[in-house]
This record gives sequence, C-alpha cells and structure tokens, in this order.
Amino acid sequence: MPYIFLALGLLIGLYALFRFFLNANIKQIKALFLTSAFIVICLALFFMAITGRLAGALALVVALAPIIHLMIKEWREKPTADNHAQANEISTKEEALNVLGLKDGASEDDIQKAYKTLMQKVHPDKEGSEWLAAKLNQARDILLENERK
Repeated sequence: MPYIFLALGLLIGLYALFRFFLNANIKQIKALFLTSAFIVICLALFFMAITGRLAGALALVVALAPIIHLMIKEWREKPTADNHAQANEISTKEEALNVLGLKDGASEDDIQKAYKTLMQKVHPDKEGSEWLAAKLNQARDILLENERK
C-alpha cells in the first residue's frame, strides 16, 4: 500500500511539473533548477552529517564552494532589467517615434497599432526582451501624453 501512495504522489508531482514547464518562462525554469539543486545538496549534507560521514559532507561543501562563489558573484554583478531600463530612458518625442518606427504627426491609432504589433513580437511572456518591452511602453506613454495635450 505505501508503494501505491508513493507512485500516486510521483505521478501527481510529475504532472504538476509538466504543467509548470508548459507555462513557465526561462527565468522561472532556471530558478526551479537552482532551487532544486540547492535543496538536494542541503539534504545530502544533512544525511551525511547524520549518518556519521561528516568528513564527506565537509568535502562536498569545500568542493562546491568555488561554484557557489561564482554563482553569487555573477548574480551580484548582473544588472537587472529595471536598472538597465532606467539608465536608458526615452526622453524626447523623436526618440519615442524612432522606437516605434513612426513618423512625426502620427495619430493616436497609429501609435497604438505600432505599439501592439511590436509588443506582440517582444513581449517578455513570449521569451521576448524585458528591456525592449520597457522601451516600447515608455515610447507609447510619451507619445500618447503628447497627443492628449
């Protein structure tokens, strides 16, 4: 009977994992793998320490230290999309027109149409660029603000 519950739990877990992979983006999948690896390493260290193999557990920590150090260093140095977008904000109407590929004097409908077609291509939920999506949002906001004035 316990094996049936174990098999049922595994099937439900695999189905949930399958559904997650269908709807997840690359960052979520990477986070899942990193979290899973961290949990497995922690469980291995705990098991080794409990069973009297503390020397092996410490050797595992020492062996993984350079990898963990590099991951932390990369994470700290990597600029986020928000910081990058703020550093390259669109400030003029000409820049906004250039980003959306429009000419001066474009109507509100033209702005919305250009925004929608470009956003469909680069939307972050469809493995697009968060930075470019932020640029498109800024450009649309600037142009629509100027149109309404």
